Amino acid sequence: MKITFTGKQVDISDRLRAHIEENVLNAVTKYFSDPIGCNVAFSKEGDDFSAEVTVHPAKNIVLKGTGKGGDPYTAFDDANSHIVVRLSKHKNRLKDHKSKTGLSELASAKVFPVIETEEEMDIDENAPLTIAELEPNIPVCSVSEAVMYMDLSNECALMFRNANNNHISMVYRRKDGNIGWVEPKADK
Repeated sequence: MKITFTGKQVDISDRLRAHIEENVLNAVTKYFSDPIGCNVAFSKEGDDFSAEVTVHPAKNIVLKGTGKGGDPYTAFDDANSHIVVRLSKHKNRLKDHKSKTGLSELASAKVFPVIETEEEMDIDENAPLTIAELEPNIPVCSVSEAVMYMDLSNECALMFRNANNNHISMVYRRKDGNIGWVEPKADK
């Protein structure tokens, strides 16, 4: 597994690298035999350190954990413990539904290119940057499984194909902390 380290105002020593490699490998290989990769990012905020660990244990699965502490070791251990809890909580569901992910080609087939000339383009330089997801992963799952995948990846929304009726749906975390579910009506 390839582990990438980044530090913003933090020096990542060889001893810290060895600590991270050992703990991430132990945590992930307990549930996945051949993990793909991991990113570990440190930053310093005042006197505290923050760590964000993003693990890619298998195809179409991304886990994120964050932690804070008085030193980089404590911050990393906190973030890594979040990942361990997520893995252990969802290990049976991940095994059962590992083969049901896919359908990115269906979403790609529905996207049409827009051809604009320079005269037609109206660019607002103050607008937020729009990032295109060219190969999205749209899992086929139930609503409860979609909520689980959303929690695993620590995202605020997830688009999925509902296994019960084969419609594209979306779950998202509302501002009040509850989960919202959007399923558009089928065209007739």
